Amino acid sequence: MTASQLRVGIFGTGGIAERAMVEPATLVESVQVIAVGSRDPERARAFADRFGIEAAGDYASVMTNPDVDLVYVALPPTVHARWAVAALDAGKHVLCEKPLAANGTDARAIADAARANRRSAFVGFHYRLHSFTQRLLEVIRSGVLGDIEDVEIDFSIPHFVVGPGNIRLNGDLGGGAVMDVGCYAIDLLRAAFGEAAVLSSSAELYDDDPRVDLQTDFVLSFDDGITARVRASFLGDDEGQMSLHIVGSSATLHATSVIVPQWGATLRVTAGEDVLIDEKAVDGESSYVAQLQHLVEVLGSGAATPLRAQDAVATMELVDDVYRAAGLQPR
Repeated sequence: MTASQLRVGIFGTGGIAERAMVEPATLVESVQVIAVGSRDPERARAFADRFGIEAAGDYASVMTNPDVDLVYVALPPTVHARWAVAALDAGKHVLCEKPLAANGTDARAIADAARANRRSAFVGFHYRLHSFTQRLLEVIRSGVLGDIEDVEIDFSIPHFVVGPGNIRLNGDLGGGAVMDVGCYAIDLLRAAFGEAAVLSSSAELYDDDPRVDLQTDFVLSFDDGITARVRASFLGDDEGQMSLHIVGSSATLHATSVIVPQWGATLRVTAGEDVLIDEKAVDGESSYVAQLQHLVEVLGSGAATPLRAQDAVATMELVDDVYRAAGLQPR
């Protein structure tokens, strides 16, 4: 990495690679996507031609490209560890699309490889870099709510979004509601309240692949006695739900669009009839752009980051425990 430029290679040519890397990179002067790799080099070339990316080929061609500083792993979670570790061994920094890996064991393998190779590995919890999320966590930690009495998260995707053929319904690829949106809830709750254990979990399974949860309801317990009820679902109503609700002894917090703040997130804190906080996310602010700007800063100066793979291992271990408590095998 040069002093002013982060040069990125991409593994994968799916839509997320375009939304999370190619498009935001055009808005960050210090980031340039210079290579893309796929299992099918022809697919990589078509993707490269579409977006004006210089180099295209297989995954190895990206890892051996001396100009690539960081590899963005935009592949299914079940192969994250294989290719992230390979890229780290090749001397590249790595950003894995969320979740970090298929399970806690794979997540730890990525973190260990980063440490062994003295490279950085990150997980793409981009929402953590949005100013709305930072403000949300600031309010939760401020004490304005008093003693926390009840916490509820509902991350439900509208029922028509995840249909037959969607990779999120493929057990071989690490599909399932907890893997897709539940991992966000666990990450947010750990950021707010610290480490947790799973008290209970129940899942509604996909008939065509019973390894996959269409909806999972689980309860987490935190060291300070706080419990949180979480719903991760592909069965939401037509509007869907991305909400956080916290009842405290002094005030109540309600936030919407929590994991996609750029969709118009709102934060409201009330105490009886009094409105203490009533805020909205900044118009036009992209969490994906913020993520890239953040990575440039971290890799350039060693600044602290909430995206470190080492910290995300505990999130994936909790995902495993949620599945086990529901009678399912971790991915």
